[in-house]
Amino acid sequence: MEVFIIFIYIVLFIITFILSFLSIRYFITMWKFKNRKKDDKFKRFD
Repeated sequence: MEVFIIFIYIVLFIITFILSFLSIRYFITMWKFKNRKKDDKFKRFD
């Protein structure tokens, strides 16, 4: 029974790690896009 609980903890940890990694990556890309938007080349995105 303890092995099953440990397995569940590991799976939950992996899921949360992947979700946090994806959200951080999304935040970085949006931040780059917002900073890039100030250039003249990207005025069409306004």
